[in-house]
Amino acid sequence: MGAVKLPSDGTICGTFSHMVKPQLAHCVSGRVRHLTGINDADLTCARPLAEVLEALVTWIGPGRVRMVTWSESDLKQIRAMCTAKGIAHRLPHKWLDIQRLYPRLLGIGRRRKVALGEAADWCGIQNDKASAHRALYDAQMTAAVFRAMASSEFLVHRARIDEELRSEREPCSANIGAQCDGLASLLAELRSQEITRAA
Repeated sequence: MGAVKLPSDGTICGTFSHMVKPQLAHCVSGRVRHLTGINDADLTCARPLAEVLEALVTWIGPGRVRMVTWSESDLKQIRAMCTAKGIAHRLPHKWLDIQRLYPRLLGIGRRRKVALGEAADWCGIQNDKASAHRALYDAQMTAAVFRAMASSEFLVHRARIDEELRSEREPCSANIGAQCDGLASLLAELRSQEITRAA
């Protein structure tokens, strides 16, 4: 499990990374090994999910917090595992899936699902494909894309995005401002897309 803290100035001020000990399986599945590179030896010192979630809550600290993710898979996985293991977690209630918002900023609506690495490429963010799907690394990439979405960097790399989308024969808005009334209103747009979940 991995996360980064991103205060309003956009600078990462802390990281969280803990392996979670499997309790419903005896070993790491082949699919997980292939996707993440994690094997049984990596979990020697792993902690149970309940302990890791409690450590995450402590690390997050008090105050108003919005959990920002790339896709809803993290939230769904946490909820499923907590239900299966009878864990009552205290994670923040507000979650925002920016994978859903990103295509809207490009003017392609819901017709195309964009992978995190692809979004990073389009924003000119260096990323290591071999590290993809590792929790902390994905959290760092999500933070980088989120920062790019909220800054002029998104416009700087617009030509690259347009070119790639044209090569796929996907329509793309000529003006990103037409989709969200300019980047100045992005925070308001993010708030409107915020997903509030029950504990």
